[in-house]
Amino acid sequence: MDAVHQASDPVLFAIVLVAVILDFKYMKISNRLILVGLVLALAFGLLGRGVPDVVFVLWNISFPVIALYLFYLIGALGAGDIKLFSVIGGFLNFKELVVCMLFSFLAGAVLSLGKLLYLGRFWDGIRRGGGHLWDVLRGGPARYERDVNGKTDVIHFSFAILLGLLFTKFFVLWHI
Repeated sequence: MDAVHQASDPVLFAIVLVAVILDFKYMKISNRLILVGLVLALAFGLLGRGVPDVVFVLWNISFPVIALYLFYLIGALGAGDIKLFSVIGGFLNFKELVVCMLFSFLAGAVLSLGKLLYLGRFWDGIRRGGGHLWDVLRGGPARYERDVNGKTDVIHFSFAILLGLLFTKFFVLWHI
């Protein structure tokens, strides 16, 4: 790994950590933070191998938007989460990005399950989620109802993304 890519790791983790803090505090990830992350990703790409690296950075930035747009439409992911994946894609290679996305969804599933169990709403969550999926498949309402009786099923998915990134960088890629 060259010096430019080594230097980019702490920057990436700082951006994702700030996104998690903003998500917990405001339930929103700042577009300014996303913009700073994308500009820095492109700058690191240019400093790395120049224009050829920037082409890969642009693809990796675009991939999460293309791959996850349907999840946004049905209310399963927020726009900030998808944009955060785009920032991460600007810093990682494609293989790392896909691994990070997969492990983030796995972490999100575990966090969601834990929250439903904690709230004592596991079966209600399964029933509502299955009903929502059935409605979407039939062409019904696309947005998932997130709040029932004042209790929200929402998790801060940015935290799952941080866990996926940590797992990708520190465990998986050392063994591949």
